[in-house]
Amino acid sequence: MSNSPVAPGPFRACERSANSASTVSQAVIKTQVQEFWQASPCDSWFTKEACETPAFYRTLDEHRYKVHSRLQSAIGFEKTSGLRVLEIGCGCGSEAERFTRAGAHYTAVDLTEAALNITRKRFELANLEGRFVKGDAENLPFPNDSFDVVYSHGVLHHTPDTPQTIREVYRVLSPGGRAMVMLYYRGSFNYNFNLRIVRRLRALLLKTEWGIKLAAMMFGDPEEHLRRHAELFRQNPISYLRMQNMLNRNTDGPDNPLSQVFSKTSARQMFSQFKDVSTEVMFWNPNYLPVIGKLIPRPAEDWLASHWGWHLWVYAQKSDETQLRPAQHASVRASVLNRTADRTQRV
Repeated sequence: MSNSPVAPGPFRACERSANSASTVSQAVIKTQVQEFWQASPCDSWFTKEACETPAFYRTLDEHRYKVHSRLQSAIGFEKTSGLRVLEIGCGCGSEAERFTRAGAHYTAVDLTEAALNITRKRFELANLEGRFVKGDAENLPFPNDSFDVVYSHGVLHHTPDTPQTIREVYRVLSPGGRAMVMLYYRGSFNYNFNLRIVRRLRALLLKTEWGIKLAAMMFGDPEEHLRRHAELFRQNPISYLRMQNMLNRNTDGPDNPLSQVFSKTSARQMFSQFKDVSTEVMFWNPNYLPVIGKLIPRPAEDWLASHWGWHLWVYAQKSDETQLRPAQHASVRASVLNRTADRTQRV
């Protein structure tokens, strides 16, 4: 995690709309975001194996697809064969490898060298080909109409101007291309109960060493993270308990500088340029309900995930698909229709 001794100041609102703005310079926040993720590439903390080894990637993937059990079906890797795929924020390359093995022409863009290097090394070990570009999601370094698919999982809510990133996604997509984007969901149980109530009450436990150990048992968080939370709480209890700071510090680590949440309505506003926009809610963490969460039966957990889950998926297609090359047109259209049918069957 980041070793920054000072937590960033709060934003006024947790949800951004098309008029995204903040009380802090977006350039400063973006630099903090870049430094944070440079020090802690997404998911890299979920394994004890040496970085950039086969065991490192294997254990990361095992963890990722166990925790996110619906992730692979939500993406539909097999439907991207022959397509130009851009992933915004590649993390440690789990999806990157699967897109490429499915036959996609894969490109990663990331704000950090750390994620690009880890994913590039994964490709070298697996003898795969891909393109790795350092860049800002708010100003993608690609020409118009460059990709058939743009995918981003849990990334665009960490940049100050998320609506601008969606405009960029639209710009770089070819006509008829599709976007698959996961954002944190404002209507989730995690945001409205866990963060608003439970995590605020947890702060009271962090005043003592035994309370930290008890919180680690109840919530499943590493003790080192809880000690950092305790330090931040002691520094400024009022600031710590503000909702924006609760969101930042309880999503991706106590020094995470920025997270945002979006409702289905605000997501659709951001994707208003697109056609065939649909949303789906998924992902439930048992730790949202300390102690009893792991006792919930899987069918009940699936129901909770589909109604009050933490992840809001947005599927959207760029208009004027008739301008696609015939082979791409058929492939992309079939993918969209298949995904629509899949979601209809699940309902």
